[in-house]
Amino acid sequence: MLESIREVYQATPWLENLPDQWELLKEAGTPIECKKDTIIFEQDDEAEHVYLIASGRVCLYATTPAGEEKALAFIGKNGLIGEYDSLGNLSHATSAITVSKTVLYKISTGRFRELLKQNFHLVEQLLHFESRKYRMLCAQSLQLSYRKAPHRICATLIQLALNYGTPLEQDSIQIATTFTHQEMANLVGTTRITVINTLKWLERHHILEKQNKYYVITDLPRLESLVQDETWKLTKHAEG
Repeated sequence: MLESIREVYQATPWLENLPDQWELLKEAGTPIECKKDTIIFEQDDEAEHVYLIASGRVCLYATTPAGEEKALAFIGKNGLIGEYDSLGNLSHATSAITVSKTVLYKISTGRFRELLKQNFHLVEQLLHFESRKYRMLCAQSLQLSYRKAPHRICATLIQLALNYGTPLEQDSIQIATTFTHQEMANLVGTTRITVINTLKWLERHHILEKQNKYYVITDLPRLESLVQDETWKLTKHAEG
């Protein structure tokens, strides 16, 4: 795979367990405990707050005029969600919903602005986080060139391996973060059944295996080659 493509793959749509330190935001914010499937804000609502995720996971998704929903990212611990513009008022470009039990810190945009003015390291961290989100959108734009859902699923597995991979024996890589079939389906724009069938195909052909709750990529070069193979189909080869 071209190195430039691999660099783009390093921008994963799963942003969690980030190294940033946001203690000042925790001190300034109001803690909120949310159950799974709690709407935090909705697309086009006025952006009056930003939210720091202390634990759990949140899905950001956009809704088309026809009412179709497209998942854009899953943000976890130490991630920031919500829009902020120091030069004017913004509305939320996406909606946000919890996909697990989640603890948030809610900070008004006015207070957030004051903290940024007083603490340059917060500005640096914010720029770093926004840069990661930009690279994530670049990676998603690249995936749009893959017309078939199985190719997009494989590309997403590569992203996860490059960002959350733990090397194992015999060049295997354990994806050290979990995801549900439905989360993957929402992210790549396909059905849960297609995700299940694709993962099973990869397991049958010894490219992927499940160890406890984590997936392990046993043949990363072959997985990369599948993404680039426009003729590849799940039914292309018989088992064996």
